[in-house]
Amino acid sequence: MTRTFATRLLGALLVALTLTLAGCYGRVRSGGETVTNVPQQYDMTLEAAKDGQFVLDGATLSPDDLGGHFRYLKDQKQLPKTVLLKDGPDSDVKNPHLEYFASLQLSFGFTGYVEHKGKLQLMSAVQDKNAPASASSSDQ
Repeated sequence: MTRTFATRLLGALLVALTLTLAGCYGRVRSGGETVTNVPQQYDMTLEAAKDGQFVLDGATLSPDDLGGHFRYLKDQKQLPKTVLLKDGPDSDVKNPHLEYFASLQLSFGFTGYVEHKGKLQLMSAVQDKNAPASASSSDQ
């Protein structure tokens, strides 16, 4: 009788472990936790535009133009502390947007947030240790 109880207990533990791991799977696949400490407002809001471009205050900017704007803000000592990148009216946030946004975050040191399909996430860009230092990060 003890052996049957132990077998049932072990089976119940395996089912519980399987359900727990299955619950974690979606969060691991999605890339991380959704942001819980959301700022009430952002210092700058960017929208994704077609062809890897960005919309800032109604103006469509190429990545180079946006980088120039950030360099200007740095020279004026007016860099934003929080920046939101979100889906635009005619384009969702795509990998080219994310890659350039991450490079801006590394170069200019702001806290980046990405809102894609209604889901807000904190962007934590990390410098690739194998990549050579870029010119934009060396002139900070």
